[in-house]
Amino acid sequence: MKLIYMKRLILSMLAFGAFQLTGFGEAPKPLNVGLARVIITPETLVRLTGYSSRDVPFEAVHHDLWAKAMAFGDEKKGYRIIITVDLLGIPHRITEKVREALSKEIGILPANLSICASHTHSGPQIGNIVSHFHKPLDPDELAEIALYAMGLVPKLKDLAMDAIANATPSLVSHSKGEVGFAINRRTSINPNGVTDHSLPVMKITDMKGETKAVLVNYACHAVTLGPLNNVVHGDWVGEAQLQMEENLPPGAMAMVVIGCGADQNSSPRMNTDNPEMDLVYAKDQGKQIADEVQRLLATNDWKGIGQLPEGKMKYVELTFATMPDPKKLAADAKGSGRTSNYSLLLLGRMARSGDIPEKIDYPIQVWDFGKELVMIFMAGEVVVDYALRLKQELGEDRVWVNAYANDMPCYIPSLRILREGGYEAETAMIGYEKPSKFTEDVEESIMSGIYAILPKSSK
Repeated sequence: MKLIYMKRLILSMLAFGAFQLTGFGEAPKPLNVGLARVIITPETLVRLTGYSSRDVPFEAVHHDLWAKAMAFGDEKKGYRIIITVDLLGIPHRITEKVREALSKEIGILPANLSICASHTHSGPQIGNIVSHFHKPLDPDELAEIALYAMGLVPKLKDLAMDAIANATPSLVSHSKGEVGFAINRRTSINPNGVTDHSLPVMKITDMKGETKAVLVNYACHAVTLGPLNNVVHGDWVGEAQLQMEENLPPGAMAMVVIGCGADQNSSPRMNTDNPEMDLVYAKDQGKQIADEVQRLLATNDWKGIGQLPEGKMKYVELTFATMPDPKKLAADAKGSGRTSNYSLLLLGRMARSGDIPEKIDYPIQVWDFGKELVMIFMAGEVVVDYALRLKQELGEDRVWVNAYANDMPCYIPSLRILREGGYEAETAMIGYEKPSKFTEDVEESIMSGIYAILPKSSK
């Protein structure tokens, strides 16, 4: 009997040890982590972006818009910084200017800085989709866009430096929940449209275990507010940040990055009969995020991260299927509406220099946190197929995919969506001044690029 008891005791101890190694109970190695935030709400009246029907500047500020930074590392080991911005997207030229400024300041490598946009459709135009509007912007509006974009670069550089200055030893861990308000919006094309309801969460605590910050990922468009609400607002993303911070200790910070949600809409949304209901919907969706994060924080289901992320970057060429015909553009430009605005802009570029790209250089970035987590950053409006494929091939619990990161070139369709056609495959290119849809090698080109820079342990 004693022998049997001892065997059971040893097995129990081994099981407990395994739990300790896989759960947060192991107490991961401390990492230096700093946090900072800054308001980026426009100080002058500008046109909001995301909806083509808006033709006047915003009427009020309902939410302040924020940029927030999380910096890992120290002077000896170098810094890795993720910045979130409450904007529709972040143009590549702004990301590169911030990288250049930080490189001069602290020698940061390009792969170790990522800027991720919330994709709110109630934020200022900063040059992402100027041709998306029904009519050309007037000179004063163009000037305001240019000034806002120019002012964003020093703000983001200073924000990153503030996060570095605030860095202290911290414990980092991650977990995953689920929230269900995202729906596939392509049901008219694909009635069985897929979704990704996972909610990856990264937690930063001080050495006593008190939460300093959470970083949350969800794959959904920030389009709960429709164009009839012509106010500055963070949409469900802004509400989620506000409500998470209400639940966290005083001074703690909540950040949200968007997953592969280009074909996912929030539901409910855009009440055209009673637009004020959009504000209620957004608040409720933010609460769903905040409640799920709070539930996770009350559990022990957290995996510790004790390694600074190793960043890698790669650019892959994505090719457009066709080039536009100047005569057809001219005929369309004589009309009115969004496509005419696009045709006029594209025709002007062709007349000046013929500079219509046949390809784009698409940025891919990977942060390897070790065996527990690999974070993939993808530019533009990426459809859900990419995240689902990566999770299937690399492991559901280890892969974290951020879209709308570092650049906003256009929609990034999968091969399936490209063949199905529709907005995300083709007509959305009008808003981004792109000549046509992509060729059918788009998905494999991107996936090959991702695999080329993934850590060996992931492959």
